[in-house]
Amino acid sequence: MISLLEARKNVPLVVKSIEETRRGGRGMGGRGRRGGGGNWCRRFSNMGIREGTVIIKLSAQPFFGPILIRVGNYEIAVGRGMASSILVEEVSE
Repeated sequence: MISLLEARKNVPLVVKSIEETRRGGRGMGGRGRRGGGGNWCRRFSNMGIREGTVIIKLSAQPFFGPILIRVGNYEIAVGRGMASSILVEEVSE
């Protein structure tokens, strides 16, 4: 398993797991150790990104810009911090 940041572009990827926080520090909610992690999982679920979902990494912007992914028929820009918490594997055909 690798993070979405390290995955190749234009290759189908299956989401294996979503880590709550990468650094173990304050999350997006700023409520301590687990405050932001649950929010990320909920946000991913609302975007259609769940374990077992097939996604495609379309592009990665330079200089810490967002990662563009395709989930179904939608294209979504995800920040690098959020993308690093998505663990994926390439789909074997």
